[in-house]
Amino acid sequence: MSHDQRGHAASANRQRRGPSSYAMQDAQRLWRILALGPGHALADLGCGPGDYALEAARRVGPGGRVWALDRDPRLLASLANEAKARGLENLTTLAADLREPLPLQDLSVDLCLLATVLHVIKFTLAGGGLFGEIKRVLRPRGRLAVLNCSLADLSFGPPEHLRIAPPELDRLVSPQGFRREHLEDMGFNYLALYRKT
Repeated sequence: MSHDQRGHAASANRQRRGPSSYAMQDAQRLWRILALGPGHALADLGCGPGDYALEAARRVGPGGRVWALDRDPRLLASLANEAKARGLENLTTLAADLREPLPLQDLSVDLCLLATVLHVIKFTLAGGGLFGEIKRVLRPRGRLAVLNCSLADLSFGPPEHLRIAPPELDRLVSPQGFRREHLEDMGFNYLALYRKT
C-alpha cells in the first residue's frame, strides 16, 4: 500500500469506527519492530477504537494479556464487543484518563503503547506524571512505544503546535527512567521505542 493509499485508508477507518491511526503505516513493519510475542502483556494507552489492541491480543495469544485504556465509554464498549466477536478473551477494556494514575498493577506490563494520542494531552505532560506511571506499571526492562504524528507531513492530523518532535519527546521521557533504543520513520508517523532502565 502506498503512502497516499494508507492516508486514505486511515480516513475511511476514522469515518467507520472512530479515530485511529492504524492504517497510516505498514502494520507488518510496526509489529516486527515492536517484537510482541506469545505470552506478552501490552497496555494500549488511549486505545480509541482499539485497532492496535485487537491485533496485539491476537499476537500475544491466550497466554498473554492486553489492556485497552481510553476515556470514551462508547469506544470501549464497541471494542469489548469486537474482541468478544473475535474470541479474544485476553483483551480487557478499562476506562481511564491518561492525566490520572493508570488503573494497572505495578510491574504488570511488558510493553506500553501510546499510538498518536500524546497531542491530545501535550500541555499536561510536563512533570512526568504519565511517563512515571508507565514506568511504574512496566516490568523490569519493559518497553514504551510511542507512535507520533510526524512534523514532516501536515496534510491531516493535529495542528503543528500540538505535535511532538522526537527530541522533545526524549526530553519528556528520559528523565523518568527510560532510554531510547530505536527511532523509525513510519511515513505519516514516527515510532520511538524506549527501554525502562
